[in-house]
Amino acid sequence: MVKDGEQEKRIAAEIDDFFLQFTEILWAHISSYYKRDKKTSLNITEHFIVEFLGKESFASMSKLAKIIYVAPTTMTSIVDRLIKRGLLQRRRAQQDRRKILVTLSEEGRQFYERYHQNSLEFYSIFLSALPDKGKAFIQNLQGIKGSFPYLKELFEESRKNI
Repeated sequence: MVKDGEQEKRIAAEIDDFFLQFTEILWAHISSYYKRDKKTSLNITEHFIVEFLGKESFASMSKLAKIIYVAPTTMTSIVDRLIKRGLLQRRRAQQDRRKILVTLSEEGRQFYERYHQNSLEFYSIFLSALPDKGKAFIQNLQGIKGSFPYLKELFEESRKNI
């Protein structure tokens, strides 16, 4: 009989391995896209910001700094680089003119749409290769995604103790 502590460690190792392998796959996908579109090659942090803003439309500098876990001054440098490359723009919030919001520029929106379409095609090919066309995969994925709020909360708590 396996003790609970040993089983938890094995599961924890599997989760760690899963995230490492999944990150490797995502990075390979992102990198292959940039090999075709060298003009807008981004690092992983810049890419995440463009993806986030593509889904959320806008964010404050403080929110971006918080989700990336960097100091506001670091976020300012990252955003400045993306503005210089024509992918982002700053604007003042209508409700509070002191607050600066970051959004995708028209070029940034086009980049996001091209990348998003490429991703959908990539994942469709992957799913079509599975025996059940991804039905079991999506069920498992939904279960994993259901755990994300708890995982995020756990990471937030662990950051407070550092």
